[in-house]
Amino acid sequence: MERSVPPPRRGRPLTPEEEDAELERIELGERLQAARRWAYFATFVAFLAAAAAAVALATQSNDDGRGRPGASRSAVRDLQDDVGELRNQTEAARDAGLEAQDSAESLSSRVDDLESQVADAGQPDEGTQQELEDLGQDVQQLQEDVDQARQDARSSPSPSP
Repeated sequence: MERSVPPPRRGRPLTPEEEDAELERIELGERLQAARRWAYFATFVAFLAAAAAAVALATQSNDDGRGRPGASRSAVRDLQDDVGELRNQTEAARDAGLEAQDSAESLSSRVDDLESQVADAGQPDEGTQQELEDLGQDVQQLQEDVDQARQDARSSPSPSP
């Protein structure tokens, strides 16, 4: 899907640098949305796994009345450990989702600030040029932070069914 550049601000066409900044902001926003969706998906899968483990425990305890032997204490402890681990994974996935959301909000705020400063810049003087370079470095740092958050989310253990 191809995105169009928003209309120029204040009646003047966007410079190539402004167009690049706008396209980069859009791309970063899309990446953050994808990371947030994956975090929500991981939370949902972990919840389903915990629910399945709870149902298995309940079914196992109900089987005692049907003439089958009950589960051993070690099997029950193993299942309880699995449920605890799944709860921990669910909490970790939820935390990762919240961190991704916080990062997205911070990034959005910083990009808005950058857009404002770029829009206010006419012909850049030396001070303005230095500020633009600093902002470019900030955007690069944000990109690295987003990539690191994505790697952290991928490297967290996924729940086993």
